[in-house]
Amino acid sequence: MSEPLRDSEGARASLPVTFGRFTIALAADAALWLPSYAGSMFRGAFGHALQRVVCATRTYDCAPCLLRDRCVYPYVFETPPPEGTRVMRKYPAAPHPFVLQPPAGGRTLAPGEAFELGLTLFGRALRWLPHFIFTVERMGRVGFGSRRVSASVLHADGWLDGRACRIYSAEDRTLAATEACTQAAYLPPRPQIGGADHPPDGRIAVEIVTPLRVKYEERLATSLEFHILVRALLRRIAHLAYFHCDGDPSGMAFREWIDLAHAVRVASSTLTWYDWTRYSQRQQETMQLGGLVGRVVFEGPVGPFLPLLRLGEVTHVGKATGFGLGRYRVLDPHAE
Repeated sequence: MSEPLRDSEGARASLPVTFGRFTIALAADAALWLPSYAGSMFRGAFGHALQRVVCATRTYDCAPCLLRDRCVYPYVFETPPPEGTRVMRKYPAAPHPFVLQPPAGGRTLAPGEAFELGLTLFGRALRWLPHFIFTVERMGRVGFGSRRVSASVLHADGWLDGRACRIYSAEDRTLAATEACTQAAYLPPRPQIGGADHPPDGRIAVEIVTPLRVKYEERLATSLEFHILVRALLRRIAHLAYFHCDGDPSGMAFREWIDLAHAVRVASSTLTWYDWTRYSQRQQETMQLGGLVGRVVFEGPVGPFLPLLRLGEVTHVGKATGFGLGRYRVLDPHAE
């Protein structure tokens, strides 16, 4: 993954997103089938286990609870916009401060075979990392899939500059200091045009790895114009910064970003629609979560958008990012 922008000089005027990227390694105790997209299996288990881990009243009902404003579960999964918020006033919940990255699916893990669950935490959610590791341990004890195959946590790593740092081992059950794994990326208030780092024109390829669900004009986009992607990224990053990282998006020149994005064209596209259906145990209903996957090449003044695109590689974009959807990679358009 290319690195997100780090701009110490322009940090005050820029929009901050603080985050940490972690992987938790587990080993299945028996053969474990991973569906073609395993995000639903792990996301559902994650939410259920976290509530069981942290609920002090053991009622598992957040709405009437006196501890609601101090509890990690409603903060992470039912994140309410604070009273008097200037952002997302019409929405019942703010974006979740985490992204799960499930292991590759469509395969059966052999007994004892290790696999990794990726977890990215944003802003204040970083303080709860020990709870999340303990939650994954509980997930493993309860088991995964219809057969409830148990799994054991082996270790957890934090990532910085492409290098892993061991922060937890199941052998000694000690969590190391994680401050060194915390990063801060900054999105400038307006596109930075010119300079060697942001050449005015060129090409860039975006490979969408997990289904991308973005809305434009109240409809799910079935093709991806560059300005649609930019709108979704700006919205996602601004909301994460405001609700979880103490950022203030009021100084962002969103219109300048969007106007420039209209000058970027689609040079080629192999995007297709991937249908994905999951059943929500909590809502007791089937949910359609299909989206775009594949590769698209953009050409035009793409250079100024590199900080935005790099940060989006970390945050994911679109709907259902908590399931790991909206993951993409920025690539060299000439690479095979």
